[in-house]
Amino acid sequence: MSTIERGNISSGAEASNTPWLASWPLEDLVTVPNCPACRGERRSRLHADLVDKAFRCAAGTWTLWRCDDCRSAYLDPCPSPSSMHRAYASYYTHSASGEGKQAYEALSLPRRLRRQAVNGYMNWRFATKEQPASSAGAAIVRCLPPVRRLLDEHFRHLPKRPAGGGDLLDFGCGGGSFLAIAESCGWRASGVDPDPKAVAKCLAQGLTATAGGMDVFDGKEALFDQITMNHVVEHVYDPPGVLQACWRLLKPGGRLWLQTPNIESLGHEHYGPDWRGLEPPRHLVIFSGRALESELRKAGFSRVEKIACTSPLPSIVAASDAMRNGRPAGEGVGLDASQRKKLRKLELQLVGRPSRDEFLTFAAFK
Repeated sequence: MSTIERGNISSGAEASNTPWLASWPLEDLVTVPNCPACRGERRSRLHADLVDKAFRCAAGTWTLWRCDDCRSAYLDPCPSPSSMHRAYASYYTHSASGEGKQAYEALSLPRRLRRQAVNGYMNWRFATKEQPASSAGAAIVRCLPPVRRLLDEHFRHLPKRPAGGGDLLDFGCGGGSFLAIAESCGWRASGVDPDPKAVAKCLAQGLTATAGGMDVFDGKEALFDQITMNHVVEHVYDPPGVLQACWRLLKPGGRLWLQTPNIESLGHEHYGPDWRGLEPPRHLVIFSGRALESELRKAGFSRVEKIACTSPLPSIVAASDAMRNGRPAGEGVGLDASQRKKLRKLELQLVGRPSRDEFLTFAAFK
């Protein structure tokens, strides 16, 4: 019997080679009658017949709806919580870690000087202990806004840790790359992730991580000075509930940092169903900026700030073009002449329009 609902593939053997074209079992689907972001009922269909073009590991054909109230987008139906793990079979958090940065001794003189300046800035700004470091690094990097912005975003704009140390939770920690960064800054860092394979990677590195969701902290409050969620809120079934849990778990004056795709981005406008930020069925809800800020305030955060970050448009163009041309998103490495022209056009359209950034980045304070 066929395991594929598409006419050009019919056998189980062929399905194993193209899992993203297989059917998601009906018994493992749940309906989503209300917008997960704002609970609104009014909606219009945004994209139909979406498949997993990004990682090519999740079965199913998906429909993305747009909420007429908050303008966020969401899947209906979507995989059930008990079956969702199948959509992460080849996810990036399962891949081997990179080799790290190049050895200092192997660098050219200009790159050695750059490394010293960057280390000096990180030691000053984030309390790392990188060596070799230039005492002038902080001043040098602060005079180079693009470099400073990249470094600050890499560290998720962490403040100086409190006297005596501080407690940080990375919700959706994946393989633990940010946990290691936070520890290098002196934070007592712990992570939570629903993916046991990702958590196993953390533990193998000596990092502190637990498999599960926010339910791990049921009945607890005021545990952390900082909570970070990097491209996580789009994966959860109940975003308002998760944001409320973050508020509860923060100490007074604590901060939540989060970044997520922006459904109102120029990239989505240009690429439509091929936009890298859609990623069905793993991305259950993709926020508009207005909706995310509203939900943060409803969760109890007294101050919400939008953070300007380096534009990811080059990687979005490369990945989205790859998917549009029938290749996985990971093959969108490097830009040809036509893609660079497209990139320049989009970058010009983005000037002075931060609401059309590819990602939404917020800091919210308790």
